[in-house]
Amino acid sequence: MTTLAATKGLAIAASLLSGGASSVMSLVMVPTLLAAPHNIAAKQFKLIHNLKWVTHSATALVAALLHGYVAYTYHQRGLPVWSRWATGAALTAAILPWSIGAVEPVSKQIVVIAGTSENREGGTEISVKTERLLRRWDVLNSVKSVLAVSAGAVGLYTVLEGQ
Repeated sequence: MTTLAATKGLAIAASLLSGGASSVMSLVMVPTLLAAPHNIAAKQFKLIHNLKWVTHSATALVAALLHGYVAYTYHQRGLPVWSRWATGAALTAAILPWSIGAVEPVSKQIVVIAGTSENREGGTEISVKTERLLRRWDVLNSVKSVLAVSAGAVGLYTVLEGQ
């Protein structure tokens, strides 16, 4: 196996892993948190958020760099397939600004609720706010899943096509 073939495989795997991890967050974590009392849900979100930020961002960055390397290599060789790999790089690279600009502000609001609800039971008002924020975060997080899985799908389609 050549280095380029291995890089393609890693790019696809990193993209799909990133997309799968984001999907699990939306499909499993959020429904579980919505069923919990708001103060517990916010605290659990805070713990998961701190770990997720590092792992998901790193995976998306690695995927973008790998896709970009493959695109660059094919571009240097004058092969038009470079644009597909550049598309994968752009899709995975878009995860980071989306996370920072759209998802992170909502995450921070949930984390603030976790900090203010640590020593009290909390009432209906904050519970409604927590639920609203979790649902909003879920939708925004789903965009990250779509970006990552789309990048992986473009790469996989390109490899299966023999390019």
